[in-house]
Amino acid sequence: MGKVTHLAVSYFRRRTYFRLALIVLVLFFWGYIEIGDLIPIKEHDLNQHALDAVNVRYHGGPITFAFLGDSKNSPVFQQIVSKLNKDASLQFAIIGGDLVLFPDRETFASFLDQRRNLEIPSLTLPGNHDVAFDDMSLYYHIFGRMYYAFALGNTKFILLDNSNETDFGDEQEAWLKKELKDGMHYQYRFVFMHVPLWDPRDKPGVLIRYAHSLKDPDAARRMEELFLKYKVTILFAGHIHAYYDVTTRGLHTIISGGAGAELVGKDPDHTFYHYVRVKATDQGVKTKLVKLGKAVPSGRFKGYLSIAGLYYRALGRIYIKYILMFIFIVALALDGLLEYYYRRRQRKDRE
Repeated sequence: MGKVTHLAVSYFRRRTYFRLALIVLVLFFWGYIEIGDLIPIKEHDLNQHALDAVNVRYHGGPITFAFLGDSKNSPVFQQIVSKLNKDASLQFAIIGGDLVLFPDRETFASFLDQRRNLEIPSLTLPGNHDVAFDDMSLYYHIFGRMYYAFALGNTKFILLDNSNETDFGDEQEAWLKKELKDGMHYQYRFVFMHVPLWDPRDKPGVLIRYAHSLKDPDAARRMEELFLKYKVTILFAGHIHAYYDVTTRGLHTIISGGAGAELVGKDPDHTFYHYVRVKATDQGVKTKLVKLGKAVPSGRFKGYLSIAGLYYRALGRIYIKYILMFIFIVALALDGLLEYYYRRRQRKDRE
């Protein structure tokens, strides 16, 4: 007990410097955070810049690009980027939404840091996480138009916005019809969206449904009829954190949601990190699944632990300055609490 008292006395004799250091650190990180919030994100209209770069790089002939979706600030996405950089055949990439966990300055800044390492131009479309809480301001500021189209060689590309998870809206549908009609002048028509029209895991007659697809079935059916009418070559989507390649009523759909977010399911045929390489030539379109090699851990506990670790690494990297400031504030609070009990003990001893 005497040793503990001696340590307490020794600590409180020197605690002025310790407390001063903590106060300085708290003020430093608070100022760092506040100043950082005042600095606007310099990136603006990135999709238009990427389109310009794609046009500069393309000199005719075959078109080869990567499609991937749902990175959600994951550190795994950096490994996907490294694999894309090693794929010399790629001319550009299309990222199908859910770039971030939720829309704020830190999460988008973190995604942009990862994107800068990508050596080919990358185009994006919005996912539900990118515009969560009805906040599309950051996505729009950074990437530009929510939906757009372009042509390259013999192929028409149409990138849509269904980040509300429900429908496309009258204005976008009217625009889409014009773009699809124009697309009939091209050999191939590729359409991209975040939320798929239908969930391929849902089977007719089965009561348990995943329904990780458009919430308005009438809108989904209307879009499906439109894509069939205008002979869409492939419909690309994400949202489901796995890989599916299905053809329904003649509409070829590829779902790729394995760019880093937590994987869903245990089926080794569908559950893995990946991207899809697409090559369009005069002779036809070929797609190739490129796996990263990371699969979801077996067992419910290991699966949950893996997801927790993924978000811990993602959020820890993004919010490290907030975490450090919180630790220093807690240390100050504990210091004050220790002083309170120490002074209280001294008063009792004198009595």
